[in-house]
Amino acid sequence: MKIKEAKEITGGLSSPSKMPGKAYNLSAFKCQTGSILSKQQGSVCSGCYARKGRYGFPMVQKALNRRMDSLANPQWVDAMVTLINKQSPEHFRWHDSGDIQSLAHLKQIEAVALATPNTMHWLPTKEYGYLTQYLRLGKPPKNLTIRVSSPFVDQYPPLLRPGTVNSMVISDTSIPMKNVHHCPAPTQGNKCGECRACWDPSVEVVTYHKH
Repeated sequence: MKIKEAKEITGGLSSPSKMPGKAYNLSAFKCQTGSILSKQQGSVCSGCYARKGRYGFPMVQKALNRRMDSLANPQWVDAMVTLINKQSPEHFRWHDSGDIQSLAHLKQIEAVALATPNTMHWLPTKEYGYLTQYLRLGKPPKNLTIRVSSPFVDQYPPLLRPGTVNSMVISDTSIPMKNVHHCPAPTQGNKCGECRACWDPSVEVVTYHKH
């Protein structure tokens, strides 16, 4: 498949300036758990960056909704594989905005990871229900790091599910915490730099500073 065709099918990849590679985003307004959390004070989704600023522009929302619609395309997996192999072959992030929509959606992501074995995939999610269903069927591919995200600021992550790791948002990085990796981006120009902890399945908990 040609890149042009793959972009037409999927809506194309996003390019977060922080990341070492490309990403794929959906509308945060279509997050299922996130939409509930966005109305709860103290949640990590309250004041969500992907629900304001440039994300609110009609053209941006149109593009995000187009990507959402593309999930039903039977060629979506093949198109994503084409784009990742050509544009982000080493590291790839799922959903710099948005989240899993269904068990079928998660299985699609698994299929993409299996077809791109040399790419490290990072998938953060708050959709515990779909993830639980998925893990009953087996573990994710070794190159797909699924991070279960805590729903509230300063809330330690839920118990690790076999085959997954965790992440959380904290309000004070000076508080000592054991067995966690603090995201270094705030101290290095808001970029990942050489850090790849989010993609590393051996890192059990990654913390992000509330901003």
